[in-house]
Amino acid sequence: MKLESPYSREEVKELGHESPERGLLCSKCGARIPQFRDLSDSDHIRIRQLISNNKKILAMLELRAATGCSLGWAKLWVIHEDQKATVPCPYCGEPLRTPVAKQCRFCGRDWHDQQ
Repeated sequence: MKLESPYSREEVKELGHESPERGLLCSKCGARIPQFRDLSDSDHIRIRQLISNNKKILAMLELRAATGCSLGWAKLWVIHEDQKATVPCPYCGEPLRTPVAKQCRFCGRDWHDQQ
């Protein structure tokens, strides 16, 4: 089986709290980010919306309900999904920490007050 292959609900339940051995490899932390075969497009969109609204705990709970995964897997997935949602700094182009950040950690520019 491929390392990127998604997990079925049955596999997720079988593995319980074990760390995922399959999934996308995070280049920053080296963790395998599980992918879920049973995560529907509508569930994915709803969970992404919760992440965008900074409701990560609710996003984790929704992911658990949709896939049957453990809290650890849900946290891993949500954190990495949130990182994918970041936008570049309008001044230096480096990724901001969150989609709603108003200051760049790289160049230090701040745009809290547009004046």
